[in-house]
Amino acid sequence: MATIKQIAERAHVSMATVSRVLNRDDRIAVSTEVRNRIFDIAHELGYIPPKKRHMKAEEGITIGVADWHIIRTDTNNMKLLDCVSMASRYCKEPVEFKRMIYGEPIEVDGIIALGKFSDDEVLYLKKQSYSILFINSDRQDYQYDRIIMDYEEGLMQMATYVLETMKYESLGYIGGYYESKDLVIGKTRHNALVKILQDKGRYDENLFFVGELSREGGYELAKRAIKTNHLAKVILLGSDQIAEGVLEAFAEEEIKVPEDVTVIIYKDIETLRSKFPSYTAVQMIPDFVWETAIKLLIERITGSRTETMTVILPSKFCVK
Repeated sequence: MATIKQIAERAHVSMATVSRVLNRDDRIAVSTEVRNRIFDIAHELGYIPPKKRHMKAEEGITIGVADWHIIRTDTNNMKLLDCVSMASRYCKEPVEFKRMIYGEPIEVDGIIALGKFSDDEVLYLKKQSYSILFINSDRQDYQYDRIIMDYEEGLMQMATYVLETMKYESLGYIGGYYESKDLVIGKTRHNALVKILQDKGRYDENLFFVGELSREGGYELAKRAIKTNHLAKVILLGSDQIAEGVLEAFAEEEIKVPEDVTVIIYKDIETLRSKFPSYTAVQMIPDFVWETAIKLLIERITGSRTETMTVILPSKFCVK
């Protein structure tokens, strides 16, 4: 088991400096580089704080979820309710999930981090826990468990099914962007679909409507598509929120699904309990990804596995 002395020797700093950094003492005058180096070495050596060394899964675990690169921070992450039952397979006592807000301290035993994070964001995550699992991160090191998602696979399956299996002439899109500082949500899914359709020679920009990533945005974009007579027979809706607004607009205009329009919903994470029936979906992070992430993270938290793992999993196109 790694000790503060070993970390200090590797980091070329005093044991007191290591202790204060690992105890999240921001008053100590050390550079970001040194602070990062200490956390990296602690993670690499598998350091476990004294108070967690005798921890067992049966005692209960709190897992933080860093999802601010995937869904808006002002939107509830409803998927966390389902994660509780998933976790019961690997821990006898209920596992609690807490949604993290960047920059705010939080007491957690481990973290599931979704998306690509800056160096400052990674340092924040390191300060909160020694056990971190990244999903679809661009990190090139092997200090952390990682699940790498083949996001384009689900979109490719969907486009192939619509255009080649079902023989539809075209595929439309109603989606949106959410921008906050350096963060943009929604752009990757939009651009990926455009490229897939361009490669197939089936992209029609008149059938693509992009605005605000919200229920209101979906509603307005659907109304615009109907008014301009550019409503495709098959439409990918860019998120749960977009879908709710679009389907409300369809109901008002007496457009029936799937008789008049076939709808497919792009799902990153379930963010709401829709009042509408289930629809065909592109599941970018399906349940088996969450189950794998929870299992791997609990293994690291409890010390039952010390070596890091990288797992590659596909997104999933689900026809209902």
